[in-house]
Amino acid sequence: MKFFKKRLDTESKTLFKNSTWVFFSNFFSTALAFLRSVVIARGLGAEIYGTYAIVVAFVALIQEFLNPNIGTALIKFGAEYHDKNRIDKLTAMVKSSLNTSFIMAILSVAVIAILSFVSYSTFIEKPGLHWFIIAYALAASITYVNSISRGLLRLYFKFKLSSIIQMIMDVLETAMIAVAVFFYPRDLNVFFVAVIITRFLNGFICNALAFWELRKELMPHRSASTELVKEDKRKFSRFVVGNSIGNSLKTVISQGDVLLLGALSNPEQVGFYSVAKKVAFSVFTLSDPLVQSIYPQLSKLLAEKRFPEIRNMLLKITSLAMIPSLIFLIVTFFLNEWIIVTVYGLEYKPAAQPFYYFLIGSVLGASTFWVLPLVQSLGLVKMRVKVYVFTILVGSVAAWWLVPTMHAAGMSLALLLTNVMNLIIFTNEALKKIKKEEADHLKESLRIG
Repeated sequence: MKFFKKRLDTESKTLFKNSTWVFFSNFFSTALAFLRSVVIARGLGAEIYGTYAIVVAFVALIQEFLNPNIGTALIKFGAEYHDKNRIDKLTAMVKSSLNTSFIMAILSVAVIAILSFVSYSTFIEKPGLHWFIIAYALAASITYVNSISRGLLRLYFKFKLSSIIQMIMDVLETAMIAVAVFFYPRDLNVFFVAVIITRFLNGFICNALAFWELRKELMPHRSASTELVKEDKRKFSRFVVGNSIGNSLKTVISQGDVLLLGALSNPEQVGFYSVAKKVAFSVFTLSDPLVQSIYPQLSKLLAEKRFPEIRNMLLKITSLAMIPSLIFLIVTFFLNEWIIVTVYGLEYKPAAQPFYYFLIGSVLGASTFWVLPLVQSLGLVKMRVKVYVFTILVGSVAAWWLVPTMHAAGMSLALLLTNVMNLIIFTNEALKKIKKEEADHLKESLRIG
């Protein structure tokens, strides 16, 4: 710890301090998620597990397109309101955001319900899951409010209570799913009932406690009218729409791959693919808390025009991550098949190769976790959308070419290509924007001086 502390700047130390509770919660949650994935994969079998993965991807993809993801905007604009001590305006924006999220959540469920009856066979081979899909969509729509509550917690750096509650809910979810799979193995209907109930409970309790945690900050201004932010709404809405489209396209990359593989191959290959992805992406346990903490911190630093501190922090944390990341990839290159077979069983041996491709992408993404938060903090939402559209097209063409011969491994290789292109372009554009803003700030300072 002394070795790392000596090499960290002040802002990096603040980042790691703010991330402590989220890191512990994420580590605990990922461990349980990993345990659930093993229980589910072994209990359902590759083909049924693949069908479940397709349903989840189908719902997630549609809901993300209609999800305004307002929490990100609340952090960006909330940092400015705090700098001006206008908590009344923040409260007014929260009210407006809740109304918008409720409307969009209802709309998303309606769209999924229509598609479930109109285009069911296009996405899902197993019959009779229509009502389960709609119920799952209803439960999952709570994430629209999650975006607001989590955004506010991140803005105020209040992670302790929400982390504890999230851990408790993860234990409950794991227990219910384990019971369902143990007593009703390879029964997708019973399994869906357990998943839907846990999603409802998880979302409702976590949101209620998050707003309870923030009552002292927001309640004194509960009578604030939404008219207070009338002048900011246009700018706020523009950011929300651009960021929402960007998040939707990101979901196309992270969930659309499952649907594309299902269309080009079969549910069994989707099962292999989903298992490989689940294990490899557990690496993000290390970086997700930092992602949650660094976005409000970057928003604050940018609002204060502290550009040298930003560059110094990003350089320090990235350089420290590179060497252990490289060692980890070398070791897992020789152990990837053993890991998959030992954990999931011989049935999932074909998941070993896609697992390693996923691992390369996840380790690279975890080492440069700050890239997307920096892009969002800088307000580069239009650029983000354009880049996603381009890389999705390239990745889709690569998948169309690779999947027929390489199956799940081909899809994972196409996803790796997509993510690497995103990383390179985002980093370049974000650093260019920082350089420009710093130059503009210097000119303004000289003019005033």
